[in-house]
Amino acid sequence: MDSSRSRTPPVDRVAEIRADIASAQTRMAETLEALRFKADLPARLGDSVGNAALIFTEHVFDRVTSAKKDEATEQHPTPIPASNESATPQETGQPSGP
Repeated sequence: MDSSRSRTPPVDRVAEIRADIASAQTRMAETLEALRFKADLPARLGDSVGNAALIFTEHVFDRVTSAKKDEATEQHPTPIPASNESATPQETGQPSGP
């Protein structure tokens, strides 16, 4: 039996090796970028602080807006009709006509 026939032709093997190298380079670049991100603590900390400040500001704005609405309602409340004004004559027990 000839062992040379069971091997991959050299040209195909070279292409396969090059594809493996390109794949490894891509994985290495992704790993390097992830390490750069993890190592950049000042920027990550700044992002976290910025996000926390934004959330806090939105919360305070919502509370102030809500308080202003409540204050406006207290100053100009909707008038509540007196019990006799809103009731129909049948409800008060009074005759409806002269």
